[in-house]
Amino acid sequence: MQLGELAGDRYPGLVYARAPRNVYWEMTIACDLACTHCRADAIHTRDALELNGDEARTMMRDIKGMGSMLILTGGDPMKRPDLFDLIEYGRSIDLPISITPSTTPTLTRDVVQRFKELGVAAMGVSLDAPTAEVHDAFRGVDGTFARSQAALAWAREFKIPVQVNTTVTTGTMPYLPALFELLKDQHAPPVRRWSLFLLVPVGRGTDLGIPTAEQIEELFGWVYDVSRDAPFHVGTVEAPHYRRYWIQRKEAEGMPMAAIVQVAKRMGFGVRDGNGVIFVSHRGEVFPAGFLPHPLLGNVRATPLSELYRSAPALVELRDMDRLKGACGACTYRWACGGSRARAYAMTDDLMGTDPFCVVPAEAATAA
Repeated sequence: MQLGELAGDRYPGLVYARAPRNVYWEMTIACDLACTHCRADAIHTRDALELNGDEARTMMRDIKGMGSMLILTGGDPMKRPDLFDLIEYGRSIDLPISITPSTTPTLTRDVVQRFKELGVAAMGVSLDAPTAEVHDAFRGVDGTFARSQAALAWAREFKIPVQVNTTVTTGTMPYLPALFELLKDQHAPPVRRWSLFLLVPVGRGTDLGIPTAEQIEELFGWVYDVSRDAPFHVGTVEAPHYRRYWIQRKEAEGMPMAAIVQVAKRMGFGVRDGNGVIFVSHRGEVFPAGFLPHPLLGNVRATPLSELYRSAPALVELRDMDRLKGACGACTYRWACGGSRARAYAMTDDLMGTDPFCVVPAEAATAA
């Protein structure tokens, strides 16, 4: 059995047609940081057209009905004065909620304690380098590194699981080993997951250094090796071709394909933009993912998110890996991977084209 054979309704473990695992809601575009990679081009003030509290609660009930997790993002969710009220409402209907606040003075010990009291499942903390000099320059505000360290300490104190988010560019790649050691040695108790976000050149990120496919392949080798003994999960975001790399390494180690298939399903192989994840903007606009603001699928003010997710023609196409073009379309691993549709669109202007960050080895680019 090949991973490329795991397609359509025969193997629903790789297709998330009925409901996303995660719904990402950009609560507001307001944020006090000036991150060089910001997807949202965040500003300091809120948009008057943000979803209001009643509209948000309607959407939250819909998300609960789908059985999905809601991740509160921004901008900075802390800029919403009704943030705690909305979290409290979501938890009252048993909606799982995680949050990624910005590491600004608005994130305090009392805030983290309140997250714990409300039943927030996890907190995201951004950390792009192991030193204040590099991290603060990347985030555009002095003191951000120190506040990230404080946030990790508060999460440890109140026993809130943390996902550390690191943006991978040519500027941050050299610091990843030292950052891994920092997280492993000092902050392992709260850190459950370290997510490496491979740059998608959108928003302010268009001005950052873009790694080559060969550099990314070397990164995959490092991730694979350190993952063996890491005290937390090390994963990649907008890098589904790591799954191709992982499968090839397991095959080389003699792991039977049937076993690979079962592990791959448990690890969420197949999840990608518009398939297992969906993004709602601060204005209620629905897109396949935060890094893929195309096409506009609709607005939750007019159509329930569940209806858009299940039936929008563009999402139906995005979930069919046999519609991919170029090297991604010919790749044996397209159903497990599928490439980053966000990066393909951002760098080639073709939603179904080849992900430029993948080396597409000859053994993986056989005819489908």
